[in-house]
Amino acid sequence: MKNKNLLSILAPLFLGLCLTALPVNATDLAQAKSAGLVGEQMNGFLGLVKPDASAEIKALVESINAQRLAEYQRIAAKNGVAVEEVGRLTAQKVIGQAAPGQFVETASGWTQR
Repeated sequence: MKNKNLLSILAPLFLGLCLTALPVNATDLAQAKSAGLVGEQMNGFLGLVKPDASAEIKALVESINAQRLAEYQRIAAKNGVAVEEVGRLTAQKVIGQAAPGQFVETASGWTQR
């Protein structure tokens, strides 16, 4: 039951995560994903597909992940669930909606859609 309630909250969260990043971040993130540098991880955070990514890409990932963490913490506190659970459920949704060509994390590592 808790998961169903949490899932109904995650739909707007997903939209919010897409919209909360500054427009420059959104453009940069889309470009980084398209270039195969960044992908969605199973924990609800972004990850570096290419560990040798530039400092700018690493900073972008850190910035967006900090925004996501803050939102996950807010939702977890509001609903009495673990932050990790919010991240995991969000990841399921985000990974399921990843565009063709983008990388997503699976149990066996990075996979290109």
